[in-house]
Amino acid sequence: MTYPKVELHCHMDGAIPERLFIRYCREDGLVPEGMSDEEWMKQNVMSGTMSLSDCMGLFGVLTGILQSKERLEELSFELLKDMYESGTKLVELRFSPQSHLNENLSMEEAVKAVLRGRKRALEVYPDLVCGFLLCMMNLGLNLGTIENNTRTVELAAKYKDQGVVGIDLAGDECATPIEDYAVQFELARKLGVNYTIHAGESGPASNVKFAIDQGGHRIGHGIHSIEDDALVNELVNKGILLEVSTTSNYFSRSVSSLEEHPIRKLWNRGVMININTDDPALMGITLKHEYDLLERLFGFTEKEFILSNIYSARTSFCEGKEKIIAELMEAFHKC
Repeated sequence: MTYPKVELHCHMDGAIPERLFIRYCREDGLVPEGMSDEEWMKQNVMSGTMSLSDCMGLFGVLTGILQSKERLEELSFELLKDMYESGTKLVELRFSPQSHLNENLSMEEAVKAVLRGRKRALEVYPDLVCGFLLCMMNLGLNLGTIENNTRTVELAAKYKDQGVVGIDLAGDECATPIEDYAVQFELARKLGVNYTIHAGESGPASNVKFAIDQGGHRIGHGIHSIEDDALVNELVNKGILLEVSTTSNYFSRSVSSLEEHPIRKLWNRGVMININTDDPALMGITLKHEYDLLERLFGFTEKEFILSNIYSARTSFCEGKEKIIAELMEAFHKC
């Protein structure tokens, strides 16, 4: 059955289409002379597991080639186009404005660039529902500065009626305690900015508890919630959705194996889940790959997939999501 997919947790730089990645790398002289496109891609796609901090290190090449407003706009447009044409009709992309300043681009110019790409996509696909989350970064005390993270919240507030739908706290969850970002979340609440928080990915269930106590509307990953029965019940009772990326959790060693991923246990307990790719270009996957994986390993059915998308659409921060919800409800009743 055909039904619209909803993806709420996809990092724009980690999802750069192969055609753009190769072109930008060749334009910047990063590809060794005589190396084929296939060989270059093989070197830059994860082939095995690594720690989350090491995974973050791979983003150096990705963010390094995305330091101009022209490339950010093009990537925004091309990625939204690819997602729409693959059947994902409600999309929240996320990126960190502070990660694109190496060529004297300001954080605000970076935001305006991706929003121009969004505008172009909506002109071509008027029934696409999409928005951007601006990521604060947890990279340790000397990186992802307080000033830049605070500026990220302010920019989200400034552009929240122009395509920015909220903020996120991303990066290495264990680099700095996420409690250190309480001031930024307080500012977001004051400015009326929606937010999701990376928590319980590589970190413990207590991080998810903190995110909930901060008023987090959704949780990025949150898979270690399974270690705390009371916390799982709280997720269910408060209707808090987890943005889960199964393959990504395995590659970052947040779970010891794909088979031991707790997504089925969480779902069976009644936790609402959105299925995501996280960084598909980095891992060489697609959203269809994730659906096929969950069907094969955990027996997820088409009706469960549709229900997951209904939950996801309802908790999206995007305006105009009602039409997607209606399509999904119709598919659910037909299934």
